[in-house]
Amino acid sequence: MQRRKFITALGATGLLATGTASARTNGNGKSRGRGRHPNGDDGIENVIVLIGDGMGFDPIEVTSVVHGDLALQSMTGVGYTRTNSLSGEVTDSAAAGTALATGQKAYNGQISVHGDADAGEDDVTPLATQLEIAQSIGKSTGLVSTTRITHATPAVYASHVPDRGMEAEIAAQLVESDVDVLFGGGRQEFDDETLDRAESEGYELLYDADDLGSASGEKLLGLFDDSHVTYTLDRDDSIPALPEMTAAAVDHLERGDDGFFLMVEGGRIDHAEHGNDAQSAVAETKEFDEVVDWALEYVEDRDDTLVVVASDHETGGMATGDGYGSPIETDAIANAEASNAAIAAAIEDGADIREAVETHVDVDLTDDDVERIEEATEESGAYALSNELGAVVSQHLGVAWASNVHTGPAQTVMAAGPDVDPFDGWFHHVDLSATVTALLLFGRLGEVSKRQREAWERTVTKRDPRGTRDAYMALQHVGPVTDDVTAALDVDDDGVVDYRDVVAILDGEVSKPPLRKKHRKRRRTPDPMHGI
Repeated sequence: MQRRKFITALGATGLLATGTASARTNGNGKSRGRGRHPNGDDGIENVIVLIGDGMGFDPIEVTSVVHGDLALQSMTGVGYTRTNSLSGEVTDSAAAGTALATGQKAYNGQISVHGDADAGEDDVTPLATQLEIAQSIGKSTGLVSTTRITHATPAVYASHVPDRGMEAEIAAQLVESDVDVLFGGGRQEFDDETLDRAESEGYELLYDADDLGSASGEKLLGLFDDSHVTYTLDRDDSIPALPEMTAAAVDHLERGDDGFFLMVEGGRIDHAEHGNDAQSAVAETKEFDEVVDWALEYVEDRDDTLVVVASDHETGGMATGDGYGSPIETDAIANAEASNAAIAAAIEDGADIREAVETHVDVDLTDDDVERIEEATEESGAYALSNELGAVVSQHLGVAWASNVHTGPAQTVMAAGPDVDPFDGWFHHVDLSATVTALLLFGRLGEVSKRQREAWERTVTKRDPRGTRDAYMALQHVGPVTDDVTAALDVDDDGVVDYRDVVAILDGEVSKPPLRKKHRKRRRTPDPMHGI
């Protein structure tokens, strides 16, 4: 039986364990905390999850070489998370995000569902997410991203579809999700019917930085770009920056009385890396780190907020330098004025290749470089030209790459908050998810010995599980039903133990999964970046 590696050690040396939160229980393990949250006044009220999409070790290191030490490098609660999905050793953002949001592995392309790799809408089981669990205990919730808000990482926290390309359906689910704040790009995915539905659900619609600054609605839907939010190197002041969106989200979520759950994604780090765009990868990582810096300042004088910083996977296999010594052209990267995508667009509009590149990035192209780029203009494929620009320009910037797709190594996870303990173990995203969910629901609990766990497993199959102890133990068994123990914990009898079952056990009741309204069939997004 596969159990979460660290949950039973959460109260001692577990990853991200905190010292001030404690669940109060009576002799039979029932919660004596207030309301539905067993922590009472001593628990973690707020959880901020910051995800640098595709942000492996080297983007962090290269950005620090260019800009100096980063805020995230000051964090001491550090561990390592494996990223493999059910599809294999190289995950996509949908499966990685599902693991982080639900504590369960998925196949590449799936958005917070359980089912076969090729299962359709009617053949998958929705998996409850951390955000939905936060809602169930009365917390305000928010999602912020520099991608389309319907893109894989934000989508996994508040929607459930078998294929990440179903972004119009994701949009429809998001506006009915009751998430208090939704900020990102993706106007193109919200047709008039969906926007009308959003307004009927109480959302104030925001389209630019001025709208964000004057927002006053109870729920906010910010769609700040037609597709993904424009790269920071190319962005004008009409589009709010990621730190600006984050601060506005927290300001809005703080109006609730029971704390909040917020996920913020630096989503375009990944896109820049797909194109081997060194200057954009650094700029996007730097902007993400500004959010980390803001969050660390936010928690500095608080004892009720947990900040988790993670990457879902690595993209491109960036290398810190392509030779010995100091090969990285730090000034050229720091002073770049455009992404390779913007330079490619200018070339496609007729700009001279050498002028288009050298005006925006301080490099000197050779005649061979110009010829390579010119040949790429004749190739088919949406990213042929920008990818070739990435290969050529990166050589002049001293940065090497392994590929234009995802790679499979473990990623860093960092945390800050009340008495966060450092941990040097290797875990999987699903273990990190279960830990954060345990802290969200229970705070810090005492360690459960192997003998106690085995005794509990023998008895839980003979009675209805209910109460704090059973719910806490159930977190170790999140996943498909495979034996008598997981069958007992699957209180809604849908074939899988998920966070919904955990909360039902905590409350002492069986919570049937909410029925999702049927929507008319919508087009799947014809996105050439689908699957990354």
